[in-house]
Amino acid sequence: MAHIVYPPSRIVKTAYGEVRGRRLIYEGERQVDAFQEYPSPLHQLAIFDSKVDETKRNSEIPKNFNYLHFSGKRKPQPPARWEGVKVTTEFAARSMQGPKNPQDYVNGIPSEDSLYLNVFTPSWDVPEGGFPVLVFIHGGAFAMGDASWKSKMFCGECGQINLQVTRGVIFITIQYRLGYLGFLTTVEALKWIQLNIGAFGGDTMNVTLMGKSAGAASVDLLHLSPHSTNLFHKAITMSGTAECRWALLAKLRLLPAEAFGVKMFQQEKEDNADFEVGPCLDGDLFPEPLDVLRARATAKPFITGVTKEEGLLMMVGRQSTPEGLEETLMDATRDCQEIDAMKCELRGRFIGDTKQDDPAYMRAQAGMISDAVFVAGTLEHCRRTVAIQKLPVCLYVFEHFTPSILGYLEGALPIQDTTHACEIFYLFKKGAFGDPEINVTEKRVMNIFTSAFTNFAKFGNPNGSDDATSALPVQWDSITEENPALSYVFTSEEPKMCTDLAELLSSSIFATNTSEVLNHE
Repeated sequence: MAHIVYPPSRIVKTAYGEVRGRRLIYEGERQVDAFQEYPSPLHQLAIFDSKVDETKRNSEIPKNFNYLHFSGKRKPQPPARWEGVKVTTEFAARSMQGPKNPQDYVNGIPSEDSLYLNVFTPSWDVPEGGFPVLVFIHGGAFAMGDASWKSKMFCGECGQINLQVTRGVIFITIQYRLGYLGFLTTVEALKWIQLNIGAFGGDTMNVTLMGKSAGAASVDLLHLSPHSTNLFHKAITMSGTAECRWALLAKLRLLPAEAFGVKMFQQEKEDNADFEVGPCLDGDLFPEPLDVLRARATAKPFITGVTKEEGLLMMVGRQSTPEGLEETLMDATRDCQEIDAMKCELRGRFIGDTKQDDPAYMRAQAGMISDAVFVAGTLEHCRRTVAIQKLPVCLYVFEHFTPSILGYLEGALPIQDTTHACEIFYLFKKGAFGDPEINVTEKRVMNIFTSAFTNFAKFGNPNGSDDATSALPVQWDSITEENPALSYVFTSEEPKMCTDLAELLSSSIFATNTSEVLNHE
């Protein structure tokens, strides 16, 4: 296939110098400019110090463990100013990480020089006040993934069209440092957006932060931190919140300094962790317990949600055997107290008398992991947030399924259904595992899903600008204190409002305890 040569974009004058990118969509009225590999405020600086903090020790922590924190000695530095016009037409290298799936082998060699942003903008006349800004934080268990993989779907060389930008939204992807330092890099990226996005035609007072999985937990935590809660105005968390048990790992408050930068490349997970790494917490970015921070954070509209069978992705290769069930029970009870009692309760609630040769046997196990790892934390986030703010919180379940969305995973899963990350395709026209053929059904689901998210970025309401008349086929009602599990279900047909998640919310079986993680005694 012939290599496409794109015309240059317009030149934009930022606080550090002029930049020129590419015009990825250069025909028609809705043309799109792309500015790739724009240097982040932290790209020139190693940004950590470590020291022994005896106040953080307890009897179980060896003396050779140092508390890793963000000290005030080495402040983030802005990019150096440049003369002339910087050409920004290529994606940056991935942040340092180890290979985890086949996609990682085709995305280039990781590099420490990886802290950049990609900015995709409408090129037509800027409306009064500027274009809404939608910022995406990729997932990857805090230890893998990159902004280029998630944003290559915007590159015409891949034959994709930016669904968000052509609807009148500036879209930004952040390449952040993985592992323990990711939080500081995303905070600084949000500061850069406030300083510079106006030059690209963006509205600094209408910034929506969106994340998937670990990126979603990051969005919620950035909402909670006093350093970042005022740097954006709306939030979208897809399959993750700060209330999910894996979002905050208490053990990461104490870290052997010599292990920094090594631990996140280990191939085997810890026996008691869903994710290998997570945010490293101190008294600066997160100075109070989680519930206190949530009460003090600047209120903002939220969209939050899950896919139908989130936990199915964690069952690759799992067999319908007693040993397979034991693996599932271990996955569902990690970090729980009284694990044996919890396992018995889970067997009774999810499995009961179901036989191993019944398809419901494996589906019940997928539901068990889904609820434990993703759904319970999402619903707890809904319950806590709606109790302390009047701004809308909108909950969704993505149920639509087509087999080809599973791609290379299709033969490795015990059942076929929509699992973690499948909905990404319907926002970006590029799937995490496979890319379905875009038929009438796929196009309809994609249009509804994308419309809801871009409406939210524009107006703080997935229904659009008019509260009385929804731009969606079915009105999306926000949750209430009385009904915090009211969800908008994206099906293969028309969406529907549903309360099926209410039973899980009323149960304490997967009650989260993340508030304790941030309790600085």
